[in-house]
Amino acid sequence: MAGKKLPQRESLNARVENPFIHIPFQSKDLSSIERNGGGGGKELTVVDKAYRAALSKTLIEASQALSHERMLHPQAFTHLVLKLRETGIAKSHRPITLAEEANLEPAGHSRIDEMLVGASASSLNTFNNVILQRNTGKIRCNLSAIESIQPWDRQRRNPQGAHRLLDHGRAVMRLFQYQHASFNKLNYETVLATLKSLSLPFIEIQLGRGLPIISIQDLDGIKDDGLDQLLDFPGIRTIYAEPVYRPRNSVVVPQSGTSAEQAAAQAVTLPTVAVFDTGVSREASPIAHFVKSQDVYVLPPDTNYEHGTAVASLVAAGAFYNDKHAWIPTTPAFIHDVCALEVTGSPMSDLELRLREAVRRRPDVKIWNLSVGGDPCDESVFSDLSMTLDELSEKYQVLFVVAAGNYNDLPRRNWPTPASLTDRISTPGESVLSLTVASVSHIDAADALTAAGHPAPYSRCGPGPVFTPKPDLTHVGGGVHAPWAAGLSSLKVLAPKGHLYHSFGTSYAAPLASCMAAHAWQSLAGGPNHSPSPALVKAVMIHAAQLASPEYDAYQRRFFGAGRPDDVLRALYDSDDSFTLVFQANLVPGNMRWRKTPYPMPDVLMQDGKFRGEIIMTAVYAPPLDSNAGSEYVRANVELSFGLIEGNTITGKVPMESDEGQSGYEIAQIANGSKWSPVKVHRKAFPRGISGTDWGVQATALLRAYEPDLTEPLPVHIIVTVRSLDGDTQVRAAGMRALAQRNWVQTPLPVHVPIRV
Repeated sequence: MAGKKLPQRESLNARVENPFIHIPFQSKDLSSIERNGGGGGKELTVVDKAYRAALSKTLIEASQALSHERMLHPQAFTHLVLKLRETGIAKSHRPITLAEEANLEPAGHSRIDEMLVGASASSLNTFNNVILQRNTGKIRCNLSAIESIQPWDRQRRNPQGAHRLLDHGRAVMRLFQYQHASFNKLNYETVLATLKSLSLPFIEIQLGRGLPIISIQDLDGIKDDGLDQLLDFPGIRTIYAEPVYRPRNSVVVPQSGTSAEQAAAQAVTLPTVAVFDTGVSREASPIAHFVKSQDVYVLPPDTNYEHGTAVASLVAAGAFYNDKHAWIPTTPAFIHDVCALEVTGSPMSDLELRLREAVRRRPDVKIWNLSVGGDPCDESVFSDLSMTLDELSEKYQVLFVVAAGNYNDLPRRNWPTPASLTDRISTPGESVLSLTVASVSHIDAADALTAAGHPAPYSRCGPGPVFTPKPDLTHVGGGVHAPWAAGLSSLKVLAPKGHLYHSFGTSYAAPLASCMAAHAWQSLAGGPNHSPSPALVKAVMIHAAQLASPEYDAYQRRFFGAGRPDDVLRALYDSDDSFTLVFQANLVPGNMRWRKTPYPMPDVLMQDGKFRGEIIMTAVYAPPLDSNAGSEYVRANVELSFGLIEGNTITGKVPMESDEGQSGYEIAQIANGSKWSPVKVHRKAFPRGISGTDWGVQATALLRAYEPDLTEPLPVHIIVTVRSLDGDTQVRAAGMRALAQRNWVQTPLPVHVPIRV
């Protein structure tokens, strides 16, 4: 299936007479539920004398490995890794009681099966006694979840090695953080005192939650014993060579002598997209009138404006320059030009500081395009820059649209993809609150490496860390010609001198999606009962991609995400054969559920007590996040159900993209069921019909272990489309009639019609 060219669903066009309907939250939608505890309170393996002795041995070996740093810093915690067995990583099995009795300090998580704890000399002894002697039911259950105990030693702190830090010259440091402020203060003050004693210049990057990240500027001048003094401090969680982020063009093939006509100035008010890049050339006269403001951090010769001008030209006139191809949105936008990226690449700390300042200056610009990329993302841990994007998105209520990154190595990739490629999306594309965009080809041409509609050969794929579904969607990034060159299947973009040339890259897919997101945001703004948010705009973009694309299996979603949104109208308006409601559910994690029932199903899709049609559902929310939590960075999960109501229970009938992982062990739910992902995508067609007339939609929320109770409910945007399988044009009208009978509070979702030219 993966190797076939996937057909697009033939459907009617969205019409502005059919706006999506917004259903606001009402407190009566909440009710209490009984939870079964998630399977906790049982021994996952036999905890006998031999098991305890083996576990004690791993603790003693870990303690011995940490003895040197404990001797150097007796006032600081050393750190242990509680390696959890696969069946024991769920919150309900976590060895929390054991840690409390042993006086261990919770210190976050690393990989999905690694719980980190801080230990003093006395608590190490207490821990060993608990392992060997305590025999309560809870302690036995906790012990059974632990496979082994390992040291968080210098190798774990600095896996690249000291020589890599010295060769690179710049490093980034993240400190351990605890629940007690006094312990955090000790870590912070000790590290700063050490840096000052070694005369190492550094920059502190403040975070929204917890201790700052520390960027060390001139490590290449330090002596080896000085670096040892730093690396042996156990309060450092990680220290690594500072990443460099670059404008990600795959190829540059200027075509001198090709002139571009200047697009006609718009009399209407267009939305604005911030292009955070290498800057827009002032000689690019065809788009000069689209550049409404500038914020400059980098000047020539550190930039040549090439990449930024190309990206901006797609924001301003992508369809105009590309022959108004049907797949390229006719929704231009104004540009806020942020020249902040050196053409040769920028160190992460420089980029973070510039981005923080740029967003602080212009929080009124709600869509920020980042066509930049670093190394492939990690399998377990989110990058610092991706977490910065999440923090800024929450603080300033902006949506970052990020390129998935380009894979340029050999072997060249066709479709389907060889499984052995190291082509995971690049940082910061794994940012959980951002909209991450991969590329598809849009033109069939001689010697093009992929056909129209297939993933571009360079487009990196998901998933993100801890199986987080990425990319979110795809857009047109230009095709590639053999052996590896631009050509007729590529996109036409603007050069700094004002002429057009062909090029390709996920750098170019992102701005096309940014334009659509900016128009969606503008169309939602100004409503009396709701206002745009990054999560809502992200939800409508992902849902539009689902509506315009075929259903993908789990393998295909690694490349396509939810698909390619083909028109911003599809993000806000129904066609006559579909009926869409947009809910806001304010969830209280724990034993509370949100439910809307009976659902207004269009009667034209009900025959002999059976529903025959397709149901597509998207949910997006901004969960609490903790940069200290490693693989457990996302601190809340939402469980979503659409199905039949039977008494007081709901039987889900609309699965996610993979049925596997909806039950069973935590690792399966994360890997295959998108547990802990803040984007949920459900979809199911019923061509033979399914019996039942009493339908409903339900959502519940759960917090991670050690996550404090929320001070406010968690807002979740849930979009549900019910549509015909055969183009029945009576569906929308029938849905509206059914909705009128429910007496639900409702308003049209869009306030303004998107501007298309």
